Amino acid sequence: YHDNSIEAIQYALALPNCSGVEVDVRRDSEGKLWLYHDENLTSQSNLTGKVETSNTATLIQGYYSTIHKEALTPLNSTTLDQLAKGYTFLDIKSVNPSNMEDMKISLLALNLDTSKCALIVPSFAYYSHFNDAFPVYLFVDDFDDLSNSILANNPNLRGICIRNKNITREQVNFLKSIHKKTVIFEVRSPKGIREALGKDPYFLLTDDLKLSLALRY
Repeated sequence: YHDNSIEAIQYALALPNCSGVEVDVRRDSEGKLWLYHDENLTSQSNLTGKVETSNTATLIQGYYSTIHKEALTPLNSTTLDQLAKGYTFLDIKSVNPSNMEDMKISLLALNLDTSKCALIVPSFAYYSHFNDAFPVYLFVDDFDDLSNSILANNPNLRGICIRNKNITREQVNFLKSIHKKTVIFEVRSPKGIREALGKDPYFLLTDDLKLSLALRY
C-alpha cells in the first residue's frame, strides 16, 4: 500500500514486532492536517497543487495514483485510533516559520497522547517552537551538523533522526551515553538493513518492513 495511507498503517501495525509507524504531516488551507509526503500533489495523486494551498473538500476527493487508489488520509480521530495501536512519529513537512504556530494549534487540537507519539522536525527553530508541547526529534542531514551546544543546552531534545549512511555505531553509542535516542531512516537493501540494525538505534524507519522484522527477529 502507498505510504501514508490508512491501509499502509493498518498493514504495518498488524505485523508482529512492528512497534509503530512514521507518517508525514501537512496542513491544508483550512487548518486540517493530512498525511502526505511530497511537496506537490501531482507527483503522487489525482490532484494538482499542494496540500497547503488546497481546501479540505478538495483533498477529501484525493487518491493515490496506485493500483489500489488509496484515499489521501486526514489526520483525524479515526486515523489516530489506528495509530494508537503502536508508536507514531509525525514528520512535520513544509511549515514556513510564519506558519509554525498554526501547525502547533492544529496539532494541539488533536489532543495527542504524547506518551505514544513524537514529532520529527526539520530544523532547530522548529524544535524550539514545538518542544514545550510535544516530544521532539531533530532531523539532521549529517552527524557533524549536530553541535555540542545543541546537545548540551537542550535536555528536552529526545534525539535525532538521520540517514543510515550518515551515522556510525560509535556516534549512536555516544548519543546513548548522553541519553539521546537515534532514529535511523533511508534503509532499503538487505545489506543496508543489516548495517542499520548493527548500529543498534532506538528506532529504525525501514523501507522494507517485513525483511527488517525477519532480520531482527
